[in-house]
Amino acid sequence: MRANMKLFSIQALLFALLLSFSSDRNLFEGEITYLIQNPESALGETAHLSLTFNNNRIFVDSNISMNVMAGLSARGVLVRNDLQDFILITDEKEGLKVAKTELDNLVTLMNRIQGRQETVERKPFPWDEKVTETGQTRQIHGYTAYEFQLKGDADDEYISVWLTDGIKVDWGLLLEAWYTTGTMQFDHEIPVEMVMNSNSFPLLVEVYRGGTQVMKAEAQNVNRSGFDRSKTSLSSDFKLLGLTDLMMNFFRQQR
Repeated sequence: MRANMKLFSIQALLFALLLSFSSDRNLFEGEITYLIQNPESALGETAHLSLTFNNNRIFVDSNISMNVMAGLSARGVLVRNDLQDFILITDEKEGLKVAKTELDNLVTLMNRIQGRQETVERKPFPWDEKVTETGQTRQIHGYTAYEFQLKGDADDEYISVWLTDGIKVDWGLLLEAWYTTGTMQFDHEIPVEMVMNSNSFPLLVEVYRGGTQVMKAEAQNVNRSGFDRSKTSLSSDFKLLGLTDLMMNFFRQQR
């Protein structure tokens, strides 16, 4: 684990840990908000992340823009499992539509821009050496959470993940997107498979180094009613750009 881990790392880790697929029909509908803190930052850097689940759709929103590629940042992501596509929200009334079938092309373009190898060989994750179920439990927003610890590269580094089996979601396209995109864009220190099961959802993630907490992502609210269901739909005047438009604009800029 790098000594200079940034706030984005914990966001990426949290995003990875959230990708657990459930086939249970009693799925969660509502909104879960997280506060992500970086105590090591001199400015006390924080970020807010919210996830809204409704009608087979997921909206991921943050107060920090996500840099998708050079010249393109997203304010949020709408996952429409029913339509088999992603909407990257780039402006209040504009977004980039990426169909499931176009995802590989987007990844290829991202890797080309970022100078990444398109095929990355990864070693199997050493589960027996790295992951431990501690047997500790705690109540978080009325849900029983169980602690798992992921060891870091140094003896004094570890990540504590608190999972509950009381919240089950169907991530649909995000599961496939992680395998297609996430495993190439993020470091192998993020083992998404740690929670790749049908019964777990992370409510708290903490990173420790030398006995000191250096990162924390904690669910601040779990709202099953009264949440804004309109977040998972688009207004009639919302403008959608296609991946072809994006690629044409990119190649024009390279001339």
